[in-house]
Amino acid sequence: MEISSEIRNRIIATAEQLYQEGGSDRFPTVDQVRRAARADMNTTSLVMKEWRRQQTAAPATVAVAVPERVQEAMKSALATLWGEAQELANESLAVAKQAWETERADADALRAELAEAYEHQEGELEATRQQLAQVQEQADNEAEQRQQLAQALAESNTRADKAEARLQEIEHRAADLRSELDRAHRDADTAREALADLQRTADKYFSDLEKTREELAQSKSHIRSLELERSEAERREGDAIAERDTAREKLAAAQEQRDNATQELVASQARAEVQQEAAASRQDALQRQADKLAADLEKAREGLAEAREKAAGLAGQIEAITGQNKELVAALKKPAAAKKPAAGKE
Repeated sequence: MEISSEIRNRIIATAEQLYQEGGSDRFPTVDQVRRAARADMNTTSLVMKEWRRQQTAAPATVAVAVPERVQEAMKSALATLWGEAQELANESLAVAKQAWETERADADALRAELAEAYEHQEGELEATRQQLAQVQEQADNEAEQRQQLAQALAESNTRADKAEARLQEIEHRAADLRSELDRAHRDADTAREALADLQRTADKYFSDLEKTREELAQSKSHIRSLELERSEAERREGDAIAERDTAREKLAAAQEQRDNATQELVASQARAEVQQEAAASRQDALQRQADKLAADLEKAREGLAEAREKAAGLAGQIEAITGQNKELVAALKKPAAAKKPAAGKE
């Protein structure tokens, strides 16, 4: 059986991964590798057999007879060396035997795993077949019931049509008989026997008319029952379709809500970034305004100090000028006071 390299590599990679995940204590089963690698049972079992053989393979040496010339040349040394070689060969043989026992045990375990996996898969297949047969049987029963209902409805409609036609015919005949009966009453003295015959015929037709009406009522009742059953079936089908449409609408609404929430989140993040940038810009502008106000305040303080110094200088100058004016006024008053007595003597 030819196995593609892609499938072989996938199965081997899966087996090695499961073997490493299990702590390299025991080999994974064929069914585990088959399920994980998504391959068929036959291909997986063949590749797993080769992979296990590679994992347990060990080299073995073959014991051969020592040549005579070598024995003659190196008897004692060669005997010792040959004994060690035989011991090593026996050890290799024991290792090979143990590897063969291990491989045989693995093969037995592999066969048991294959049998168990086959039985498990066969059980699943049989259960699936039974479920399929039950579903098919149920579908056939439902189709047969629908066919029977349709056939019964058609038969009831046919019977109802026939009953209505018969009723109309009987009503027409009854009307004719009533007309004849009226004429017979007018001619009662001369046609009593004919009237009696007509009366019996009318009674019979009236009886047939009543029976036909009862049959028509039964047919209509049966038709209503069939129509109710059909309506109930259509309602159940409509409910199922409505539930399916509702579920689809709910799914679409949930997806739309998720998309709207995603869009709103993106928009909120964008708005937050814009607000952060605006807040940073405003903070920078306020900081610049605060720095400018501090500089203006410092300049105003310096101007106020200069104004106070100037005011103090001006106040000193005013006091000096005031003093000088007082001295000048006093100086001007002294000559005037000195001149006044001299004028009195004259």
